[in-house]
Amino acid sequence: MKIVIGSIQCEGNSLTPVRTTFADFDYAAGEAMYEKVQVMDLLREHDCEIIPTIYAHALPGGPVVKEDFLRLAGELVEAIPSEKIDGIWLYLHGAMYVEEIGSGDTYLLREVRKKVGDEVPISVAMDFHADNTDEIVELANCITGFRTAPHCDHRETQLRAMRLLFRCIEEKILPKPQLARADVVICGDAVQTALEPLKSIMEMAEEFERAIPGMLCVQVFNGQPWIDEPYMGPSIVATHAFDEKVALDCAKRLADRFYAVRHDFKFLIEAREPGEAVRLAMTAPQKQVFLSDSGDNTTAGAAGDNAYMINRLKEAGAKSVLVAGIADAAACEACYRARLGDVLTLTVGGSLDPASESAVITGKLVYRGDMLSYTGGNAGPSATLDCGDMTVVVTKNRAAMCRPDIFASIHLDYSRFKIVVVKLGYLFPELAAKAERSILVFTPGSSTERLADMHLKRIRRPMFPLDDNFRISGGEP
Repeated sequence: MKIVIGSIQCEGNSLTPVRTTFADFDYAAGEAMYEKVQVMDLLREHDCEIIPTIYAHALPGGPVVKEDFLRLAGELVEAIPSEKIDGIWLYLHGAMYVEEIGSGDTYLLREVRKKVGDEVPISVAMDFHADNTDEIVELANCITGFRTAPHCDHRETQLRAMRLLFRCIEEKILPKPQLARADVVICGDAVQTALEPLKSIMEMAEEFERAIPGMLCVQVFNGQPWIDEPYMGPSIVATHAFDEKVALDCAKRLADRFYAVRHDFKFLIEAREPGEAVRLAMTAPQKQVFLSDSGDNTTAGAAGDNAYMINRLKEAGAKSVLVAGIADAAACEACYRARLGDVLTLTVGGSLDPASESAVITGKLVYRGDMLSYTGGNAGPSATLDCGDMTVVVTKNRAAMCRPDIFASIHLDYSRFKIVVVKLGYLFPELAAKAERSILVFTPGSSTERLADMHLKRIRRPMFPLDDNFRISGGEP
């Protein structure tokens, strides 16, 4: 079998002014992409002729610059041979947002389909937070995605998409996935797959997939709420080998269930206003408390440059605080011009997003060096300043300090601090496993947790929680 593989990923956020450029992508072309994907052993087991295109993965961010996206998409499509191929495997995000284009995932699939025609099966692996357009199910033959949030099934999802592609090829089928929407927007930090009410919905999808003859895949997507487009929000995609009606009925029943339990979605950790969160952290009996600066969450595409929490903690007189971290290229560069041990006074924050606050900090430069990225690559230069009651990590680039190994990469022992501020929503599993207590803070920013605060203009209406009780049907299947 001749199998084409390719991947372009960036979770989009249309509310931030910070644009995503080519330089923001971890890029590999040709056989260099083999180390970036987790399907190579399976392909070799099937004795496939592998045709690599490109791999490009960026930290979640603002709209991808159109010219840079077209460059990536063009390279991927051009690398697909004109001669006969048996199938195409794509690892996308599903919420990539591109200037003047909208859904980059849909655009890419459209261009791939133009290149290969309608008789070549295409199987797509995506993120649980994919915002699926109506067109995407007309372009791909199989669509699957992560089934965990927080995500811990990247490898399984990639392999599932490849196995679905093999099945299409071996059985000579070209399935047509079906999509249904729930008209409910629940911010990702109130949606975790192992907890109710989503746990039952995920189990229901798995039961449909297992029990319905001919059903290839039933996938629940929560969507990414920070994209101001009509296709934003949860979708259910069901793929049956040959019966579109059965698939659509399955998708609709799950969408109805999602709508029926809309009031049951709650923040699954403590969620507090900033002042209350700071007070609770300072007086907590626990040895350590994590505070998630959720409005400036870099893993949701925010700028990561808001000094809002630095200012609130300073005003409150908090001690033993670690701010991990804040993006400010000029401040980071100033640290690299200084010597270790120097005492510096720096203005940090507000360098990327005009709505972000800045803060003045004075501290001893105790470390500088490149930081590990959340995908395992290099996130670029960082500097650590000991400001007495507060230690601040300043990064040249937007970064996500979401795992213990990222702290370790800059020789920072976060366990010695009473309060640790991270630019996340819910803690990633590796941090959550070690956290005695974590509080999600309702901070302002382009990854705000409240739909009403997003001021979206293009999303379809009615939409819960902006609107309610607008569906007559719904509920138990």
